[in-house]
Amino acid sequence: MRRRLLSAIALVALGGLAFHAQTPAPQAAYRFQQIVPGVYSAIGTGTVNVGSNSAVIVNRDDVVIVDSHISPESARVMMQELEAITDKPVRYLINTHFHYDHANGNQVFGTPVDIIGHEYTRRRLTGDILEKGMFADLLKGMPKQLDDLKARAASEQDAAAKSRLDRQLRVQTAFAASLEDLKVTPPTVTIDDRMTLFSGDREIRLLYLGRGHTGGDVVVFLPKERVLCTGDLLVTGIANLIDGFVNEWPDALEKLRPLDFADVIPGHGEPFKGKERIDWFQAYLRDLWKQASALHDQKVAAADAAKRIDLTAHKAHYATINGPGVNPAYVARLYEVIEKKAE
Repeated sequence: MRRRLLSAIALVALGGLAFHAQTPAPQAAYRFQQIVPGVYSAIGTGTVNVGSNSAVIVNRDDVVIVDSHISPESARVMMQELEAITDKPVRYLINTHFHYDHANGNQVFGTPVDIIGHEYTRRRLTGDILEKGMFADLLKGMPKQLDDLKARAASEQDAAAKSRLDRQLRVQTAFAASLEDLKVTPPTVTIDDRMTLFSGDREIRLLYLGRGHTGGDVVVFLPKERVLCTGDLLVTGIANLIDGFVNEWPDALEKLRPLDFADVIPGHGEPFKGKERIDWFQAYLRDLWKQASALHDQKVAAADAAKRIDLTAHKAHYATINGPGVNPAYVARLYEVIEKKAE
């Protein structure tokens, strides 16, 4: 089933690539922003679908990468473009969690690179990740998404809008084609609650603070440099809640406070400073949990509850909140957690 699905995606993707073969692609797929000397945030520029951010930690003799992006191709491109900032070899890859936009590039990092992640992350990546969950849903929906993009690009009359759609189609067809050689690759080294790496004079702490965005989120803390890489436990906006433990997430965030960090490299969005986003997101999560729990107790179906939940009180911090209502899939997950059916 998986092979047939990936083959169908590849055929659609290659058709899109052939249609746009004459369009030259910009050179740089990543923007490497130095946060402190030797520590970079790697953010996609839009020319390649990278899915998430990485952190790049250049040590005296080697490099540590935090998260491998959304596909083998995006990871390969990042490895190539790393030459712009260092010629040192990558020694460790850290997975902050199991989601495909952070771990689908793992296979590119072969021996002698150790892939480090939480035990939960390894369990999920050795499980039925291709049969159910976010990535399985992505694969199933991709052929239609590409067909819709092609149709919209072909019918668009506004030149600027057509150019944007053409670029999006090029990026997405290339992404789809890159999944043909995907081999889900789990961590080769796992941690339970913490691990410390030492490289030259660099100390790199890997910390599990409890269930939050997933059941196995790892943050990476550089105490000397006061830099924290949060994955999706804390991002610039509202993190994806589809695999979250919303009731426990605020407690995991609370454990970030004692860490002496000044700069944050999140899994999505621009780097930021300070700890105020901890307060913002804790308040959002607690409000969501309270409302969803009350509606669940009233026997309101998850789809109906999603329409009734009102988080507009948090709009000052999250501009994407336009009015009452939240993603129904998020509420379905909340109900799973309430009913103790969540993995």
